Amino acid sequence: YGTYYEKNITLGIVQQIKALFDEADDASIGVYYTRLDDSNPSLSERVTLANDLGADLFLSVHINSLKGNTGVEGVEVMYNELAPDTAFDTQDFAQICLDEEVAALGAKKRRLINGNKIYIIRNSTAPVALVEVGFMNNPSELARLVDPGYQKKAAKGLYEALLKSLDRLDRLDKQN
Repeated sequence: YGTYYEKNITLGIVQQIKALFDEADDASIGVYYTRLDDSNPSLSERVTLANDLGADLFLSVHINSLKGNTGVEGVEVMYNELAPDTAFDTQDFAQICLDEEVAALGAKKRRLINGNKIYIIRNSTAPVALVEVGFMNNPSELARLVDPGYQKKAAKGLYEALLKSLDRLDRLDKQN
């Protein structure tokens, strides 16, 4: 939209997530990123990285757009509706991401979406949440999305969602 690109906004958010993990310096959490610069790994490369690492969670950060409706706004999260139902699954992870992101941003809570047609969702062995932080086609939401302070809030929400989800996984592991 204009001079703004999804890849730049999401990179800003992911770099802020990395800063939060770096600041916490928790050796018990291994975090891997598919990109921290203006590169473009393929969808296959992204999923292969997560699957080869045996990732516990797979978070994918995006910005939405809906042609013809400049009033649409808010956070949506896609997940694998066909994934096996387990004690902590992809829908649980997606719900935590939605709740934490909405709380951090004060944004409109839209919904969880069946993302089975999305390559990374369909092919990830880890619970995956594809978070659509907002809508670029909404001028007021775009103004927020390009603001570094708002990106930091978005990062904080996703960081908290990851910590909460990892804590739930850890507690489940200890029960088994």
